[in-house]
Amino acid sequence: MDLADKIRKIEALIARASSEGERNAAELAKQRLQEKTAGQPIEYTIRLKNMWKKRLFRAVCHKHGLQTYRYPGQKYTTAMVRVSKPFMDQILWSEFSKHAEVFDSLVEEIMNDLIDKVHHVDDREEIEIAGALSASS
Repeated sequence: MDLADKIRKIEALIARASSEGERNAAELAKQRLQEKTAGQPIEYTIRLKNMWKKRLFRAVCHKHGLQTYRYPGQKYTTAMVRVSKPFMDQILWSEFSKHAEVFDSLVEEIMNDLIDKVHHVDDREEIEIAGALSASS
């Protein structure tokens, strides 16, 4: 079982804890696992394609107690975070990637539905022409 799986199981314990003591014990276990991956923090520059992905990345960071930031002059879609390389590789980026994949599939599904509602267009029906169009007078 890899570290990310262990953390997911502990998070499930935290979510369904029936007492404050169980919740505290699970949170301490999560903290100990996170400390195992603690090394020298590295500043990562994450350049995301849009604000939705940045919001998603920030949410994953905040879930793990990490603060994102950016420097003056950086694009709004850039997020900076200081974290150890093992934590970034094993937990943070893999979790973000999974959520981003779900996000992308949902966006595609919503766009297809919207296009069908506006006007049903079959991409296979697109006309392909050879040569340049002549200017009309």
